Amino acid sequence: MGGGLLQLVAYGAQDAYLSGNPQITFWRGMYKRHTNFAMEPFRVNLTGQATWGTKHSAILTRYADLVSSGYIELELKAEAGGVDLLYGGQSLYAGQDRRAGFNLIDYVELDIGGQIIDRQYGEFMYLWSTIAMPYEQMNKIDFLASARLQDNGTCGASGRPFRTNLTYIPLFFWFCKNPASALPLIALQYHEVKINILWNKAKQIFRAPPSTAVSAGPAQANLLLDYIYLDVDERRRMAQESHEYLIEQLQFNEDKGITSAQNRIDLTFNHPVKELIWVTQYSWRRNCNITPPTHPNPPNTYSVSPLSYDDLIYNCNLQINGQDRMESLPGTYFSAVQRYQHHSGGSYPEGDGLDYTPGGGAWNWPGYTTLPGTGGIYMYSFAIRPEEHQPSGTCNFSRIDTATLVFSVDGAKPIGNNVPVGTPDNAGDADIRVYAINYNILRVMSGMGGLSFSN
Repeated sequence: MGGGLLQLVAYGAQDAYLSGNPQITFWRGMYKRHTNFAMEPFRVNLTGQATWGTKHSAILTRYADLVSSGYIELELKAEAGGVDLLYGGQSLYAGQDRRAGFNLIDYVELDIGGQIIDRQYGEFMYLWSTIAMPYEQMNKIDFLASARLQDNGTCGASGRPFRTNLTYIPLFFWFCKNPASALPLIALQYHEVKINILWNKAKQIFRAPPSTAVSAGPAQANLLLDYIYLDVDERRRMAQESHEYLIEQLQFNEDKGITSAQNRIDLTFNHPVKELIWVTQYSWRRNCNITPPTHPNPPNTYSVSPLSYDDLIYNCNLQINGQDRMESLPGTYFSAVQRYQHHSGGSYPEGDGLDYTPGGGAWNWPGYTTLPGTGGIYMYSFAIRPEEHQPSGTCNFSRIDTATLVFSVDGAKPIGNNVPVGTPDNAGDADIRVYAINYNILRVMSGMGGLSFSN
């Protein structure tokens, strides 16, 4: 008798719980037939010429029946010898950070029939790609949303024109994540569907010395959306029947200043929230058109970075209706332990930053500019698996009178007036920004759509 047969007949009472009355076999494959459909990408034009710091819209044309995933397609271009994107014979660049394309937009929002259904902030899109995407996926989106302006070499010194760069910024609306939640344009005959984009201000995008004025906008911007064609029967049902979709929305608590060692931030959120994500950051990082208060890098290398964060929180706690939701825990619990428990995203090693030295003629990763490893990005999940659309736990903020984030600042970090001697006055100015991901219900009936629960 072969050894495998000995294993096969060694069957006891415990095995009844594992293989008694079997329901599946590993030795026969099964599949399910699906309805007939087809996908096709379409460009949807934005109205007017996009300029930094302004808002533009695109009406979703009904090319097909549903809209699934989509991107903001952005062409960045500068003319050789131009003054808008050149300074002192050196090239001005927008690509110091990985996924810098997210920093080109302040927010993008979905409008159905005049009602804002969801607003996704560029910063949050960057944060979510950092904590929820595995390392291999992050490498892909680094290239996709890189927002580079120049080819190797300096345009001003060589006289060569800049290479046009196409940047694709993925949209993070709920219908872009889950095919089963695709937006049913065929069932919204009487409501206009728009996507609005507010571009960031130039000083928050381009790295340049303080004396440089930047006013140029993107050469061209469109939406690139995946439309879905349905077969006859399913198309008829989709158009005529009423629908209720469980959707995800993003809420933002606005910038709050960190002014002292002990801080309390009121959280004005609504609806069942599955996760809180917040960042701490020195204020000067968000203005790319300045020289940083401290300048440890080599000359001509600008380290200001709106997408880099500062690990400022020493201890933190969440209070609900004046009661501690948990005991006060170290900041590392919210930046590292929570990420380990609930998220699949890796992160670049501390110091593995993307930097460009004007005149150097190449992109380098020398560690001068630090991208977030665990520092400065914090989170607390009420859900077991917050990355999944399937609910696995929430906290209903609509039924809470007050919610407060209570935290203390690391005493070694300069905050407010607690700055080293010789440091500029604004070096200690810092902010905290809190985001919440919540669930809501989108109802589509009689050719119109709207939210079941408002704020």
